[in-house]
Amino acid sequence: MGLDVFIKKVVYGGYGLGEDRGKKFLVRYAAPKELVEVEVLKEKKDYTEATVKSVKIGSAWRRTPTCRYYSHCGGCQLQHIDYEGQLKVKEDILLESLERIGKISLKSVDGVLSSKKELGYRVKVQFKVREGNLGFFSWGTNELVPIEECLLVHPRINQLIPALKETVRTTKDIQEVHVFYSPDEDEFLLKFITVSPMESERLRKLKEHFLPKEVVGVGNYTSLGGKLIKRSVVGREFSFVKVGKYKLRVSNDSFFQVNYTLYEDFPKLVVEEERVKRVLELHSGVGFFSFWMAENCDFLFGSDANGTAIKDAQYNAKLNGVQNVSFAHETALQTIKNQAGEVIDLILLDPPREGLSDGEAKLIIQNKPKRITYISCNPTTLARDLKVFISGGYKLKSIKLVDNFPQTYHVEAIAKLTL
Repeated sequence: MGLDVFIKKVVYGGYGLGEDRGKKFLVRYAAPKELVEVEVLKEKKDYTEATVKSVKIGSAWRRTPTCRYYSHCGGCQLQHIDYEGQLKVKEDILLESLERIGKISLKSVDGVLSSKKELGYRVKVQFKVREGNLGFFSWGTNELVPIEECLLVHPRINQLIPALKETVRTTKDIQEVHVFYSPDEDEFLLKFITVSPMESERLRKLKEHFLPKEVVGVGNYTSLGGKLIKRSVVGREFSFVKVGKYKLRVSNDSFFQVNYTLYEDFPKLVVEEERVKRVLELHSGVGFFSFWMAENCDFLFGSDANGTAIKDAQYNAKLNGVQNVSFAHETALQTIKNQAGEVIDLILLDPPREGLSDGEAKLIIQNKPKRITYISCNPTTLARDLKVFISGGYKLKSIKLVDNFPQTYHVEAIAKLTL
């Protein structure tokens, strides 16, 4: 006889949270307010990890997932919940994180920017490769689930998969294939991650004989200590993407937003109601938010630790005729130290998932910018950093949810603070 667990809510990571006889359960593929029979996967000290075996009393949001690999592949966690329910789940996760970690109590967010498409929205993807098979790892393991298509990626990326499969079948040593697609140029940039370096001639043969002409650039990389080291490149290393009225060059080594359906609405939401003199932007990347922000200020200074992204940003400023911006290749901490004592009207933050370092947050407070706009892709680190800002004299003016990643547990937000 199975074990029945009532699911109270879905928490960050995509698990349904339930309890049975004082033991906490984190249940995969569960939905809020439903009774499920679970199969135990792992017993931990503080909780039991389980998966749904059968649904006894289903959630009003529960639906049949459209993907044939769902519950095998680990790429999606919320496909069994309808889209309206997913947005509510994400709002609850954001509010719960703010209260539990940041001690910030809010009844609701100040707005939700939903994706224009539930599926087919991704223009970047990282495929895993094992023994000549291409796919994704299953939830919480390094076991490969081979796939023929992924419903989250742009349809053109799915059309490229047969050629990628042929490539990895004939090439030993490939561990991952990273794909970037420009919907505007209809072209691809690829990265092949291998254990040992691949000769340029081999790379050229792959590009010419196995891959369609729309693949304009192929790079070979090796992963060392979690960082990608570039070995060789054949073809072009960049493409162009339209972000509303702006055309941006995006290099294969630059970070860029994944959900192309929000390329105009996302930056507009970040800069709305902001009219200031001087803006300091940390983690500026290729200028995705910068040029929109530049419309609303006298001068913007942006920086990024990624030198390739900064070269793109500098090129993009010239390409779009934006003159009131300047970009520098330096870490966020270096930038804040270099700007000490300068009058900053607004600081724009878009850090990685780890959020700000302890030193960064404290130095920002010492510099006393009048306003802070914080773009976050992790509600837990956002809550932690907002707590530091609020204790340093800032007031949370608004927080909005952005859904860049439908079907997954990822939560993005825009928080605006004033001194």
